[in-house]
Amino acid sequence: MSAETVLVTGASGFIGSRLAARLVGEGRRVRCLVRASSDTARLSALGVELVRGDLADVASLGDAVEGAGCVFHCAAMVSDWGTVREIARVNVAGTRGLLEAAAAASVERFVHVSTTDVYGHPGVRAVEESYRPARFANWYAQTKLEAEAEVWRVHASGALRATILRPATVYGPGSREVIGEIARAIRARQMLLVAGGRANAGLCYVENLVDAALLASEHERAGGEAINVCDGLAVSWRRFVEDLATGLGAPRPWLSLPYRPALALGLACEQGYRALRRATGVSSPALLSRQAVQVLGVDQDFSNRKARELLGWEPRVGYEDGLAATLAWLTGEYLGEG
Repeated sequence: MSAETVLVTGASGFIGSRLAARLVGEGRRVRCLVRASSDTARLSALGVELVRGDLADVASLGDAVEGAGCVFHCAAMVSDWGTVREIARVNVAGTRGLLEAAAAASVERFVHVSTTDVYGHPGVRAVEESYRPARFANWYAQTKLEAEAEVWRVHASGALRATILRPATVYGPGSREVIGEIARAIRARQMLLVAGGRANAGLCYVENLVDAALLASEHERAGGEAINVCDGLAVSWRRFVEDLATGLGAPRPWLSLPYRPALALGLACEQGYRALRRATGVSSPALLSRQAVQVLGVDQDFSNRKARELLGWEPRVGYEDGLAATLAWLTGEYLGEG
């Protein structure tokens, strides 16, 4: 498959950029769908083909998929404060448009990066792919589940072969929106734990996720399967945050709220933020949200049995090495201490 063009969406983001770099390193011909506003300096340095387009503009997707043998769909609007219309326009309608464009262009394989949020944060152990949520507490998770339905619809038509990956808490160098913000909160002594930080963080090192994506694109049995990707670590949020604080030379966070008061505060922050956004047009995220509280306060414990047995996947990078690489990026590039 080295001579075949592969398309990566979301390539200017955290996961997509790591995937694009790996594909280039393996000698693949890589095309990246990027918005006009995206910072593409690093992608240009990789030598990938850049195609301007937007998931919200279906007409712009034809050139991106033309001649591609495989699509890695990493792009999404990850938001717990946007309106349902805004999020669905990208995550649902955008995925639908990309799938239909890919099918029309005779793309053979489609790897869709979803999220374990589609399980609705059940807080039970070793959640498997067959688990069905009772309800959702945030629009982002709902739109990601609806996007999965679009993937299965096109897969069932026989137009292409699709695989859905459901990563848990992805961390590593380049995670600005999650790890970067946690690091800034730690440095500012504003990091808030939920329920003492006892919940399993559900960590997945980004390169381990990239491994799974590449395997899913090539494995014959992966078509039509949803697969959890989680390193399977017994690492709590408290341990992870304290390890980050130690590596940053910062005091260990001590602020914590019980789960239910934190959830109520998250809802109040969301509502207040939306009102402020309507009034002022502010674009930075809310300080706290229900989704963040759920992730921090409910065990993110997902089975990776299928990934191991079906794909032959193993988490190649362990916690200590993943943490060290993350801290090197934080102290060097992100926080400007290198």
